[in-house]
Amino acid sequence: MVVDINHDRSENVRYDYPDYPIYVRRALLSIYPNYAADSHWHDDIELILILTGKMLYNVNGTLITLNAGEGILVNTRQLHYGFSDDQTECDFLCILFHPMLLCTAQSFADKFVKPVLSHGAPFIHLSPAVEWQNRILKYIREIYNCKDAYEAPLFSQGAICSLWGHLTAHTDRKSRPEERADARLSTLKTMIDFIHQNYSEKITLNDVAGAGNVSKRTCGNIFMHYLNRTPVEFLIDYRLRKAVELLKNTDTTMLEISLAVGFSGSSYFAETFRKSFGISPTEYRKQERNL
Repeated sequence: MVVDINHDRSENVRYDYPDYPIYVRRALLSIYPNYAADSHWHDDIELILILTGKMLYNVNGTLITLNAGEGILVNTRQLHYGFSDDQTECDFLCILFHPMLLCTAQSFADKFVKPVLSHGAPFIHLSPAVEWQNRILKYIREIYNCKDAYEAPLFSQGAICSLWGHLTAHTDRKSRPEERADARLSTLKTMIDFIHQNYSEKITLNDVAGAGNVSKRTCGNIFMHYLNRTPVEFLIDYRLRKAVELLKNTDTTMLEISLAVGFSGSSYFAETFRKSFGISPTEYRKQERNL
């Protein structure tokens, strides 16, 4: 499973209904390449509940360990992704919903929605030991349990309004986001976009830093802070993900794929691919064709 991401790292969310912006899924972390989702952001609120196992979650460079029974609420437009550093399984629920679901009137939007989006925390680590957070965890289960019912949008709407009430009650509406952090995140998105546009060419650290108009050191610090990896590691990982698309969907040779995604040759490509996925590109293609 690969998250559908645009060049600016925003996700194309495929809602469950064409005219009701909510996405409800149960998933295993192992369905993602290397047990890691792509870093991304979206205008939706994201809710995660861990059923079994555990997951590391990165939000704007902050790492949170989510254990079974815990969850996380990620505010709108935050750069985030879940992963397992030791590639262990995690069974979890994921819900995305657009804030417009709460904007039934302009007064509601101004009084209850915008303050949370603008001044709320980038994320909340939801613990069953905290009463109001435990209620949000229960609402996540309720939304998932009713997702196949004809009345699912109605049940979901009620649960979303209720959980938003708890969130509003625990939001400091006088706080302000840190402007410097926002500027660094914007710089990161610019550098990532440069990588996405030029991954098939020879790219140096100087090139990536230059795209963000920062020094090589600052470039490395920004990538490590937000993504927990170096610019070079991010570039290689992106090239491998593009290679996976070609392995799955084309009959292109290994040499052609390696050159198309920016590797200097098929041997280096195969070696790098094996280190990341545990098998060779040829074996990966065979596995995919046999599914």
